[in-house]
Amino acid sequence: MRTPSRGSDQRSGGPSRGRGAVLLSALTLLLASGCAKRFALVPKELEKVETEGNIKSLSVYTSKRLVTTWVEGEVAQQFEVSGQIRQASARQRLKNVVSKSVPGQILEVAELNGMPLLWVTFDSSCNEPDCAFGFVETEDKLYRLFQAPELEGYGPPTNYYSYLSKRRVMKLGKMQSLGEANDVMVNKKRNGKLRTINLEIIKEVDDRVRTRSRRSGGVKPE
Repeated sequence: MRTPSRGSDQRSGGPSRGRGAVLLSALTLLLASGCAKRFALVPKELEKVETEGNIKSLSVYTSKRLVTTWVEGEVAQQFEVSGQIRQASARQRLKNVVSKSVPGQILEVAELNGMPLLWVTFDSSCNEPDCAFGFVETEDKLYRLFQAPELEGYGPPTNYYSYLSKRRVMKLGKMQSLGEANDVMVNKKRNGKLRTINLEIIKEVDDRVRTRSRRSGGVKPE
């Protein structure tokens, strides 16, 4: 049996043309299916969700990796005197990491100094604001980290921007002016700029353009 040549495939619309048709179809489907992107959660979007009455079904995410630690409170200490004083104690530190890909749930919408305060949990075992993270709306219409939950038997929580480092510790402060309603957790860079962590959502934007074709018939001279 004679094997078709490469040229005969191209002339007869063989495998090469078939592969091209498959790729074109896949590309068409991709362009038509919309694209899911991350956007900052803003009051306008939150109002739409609240209107629908299903705020707990909305998944929210942190704009940056959030690391929170708690150090154990008072523990038994060893105290010895043998020529010199020796004092030793050991405390446990718990670390919790919320990555950008971890979905959270809004448990409750409260208010702090006239601004909306969202209590968000990233743990399925937490169902109350007492164990949730607080994100308050700031003057630029973003929901920024305000506080982390406290743990019984441990000292106040410490939050870190992206990773555990003394240079990444976040503290309560103003974003721009003293007139802002609330302080939020900020981390100051060496150049003076502030880092914060805000809430984001995943939104699928389906902005398809459908084409209708027609042919011009032309105009005959009179």
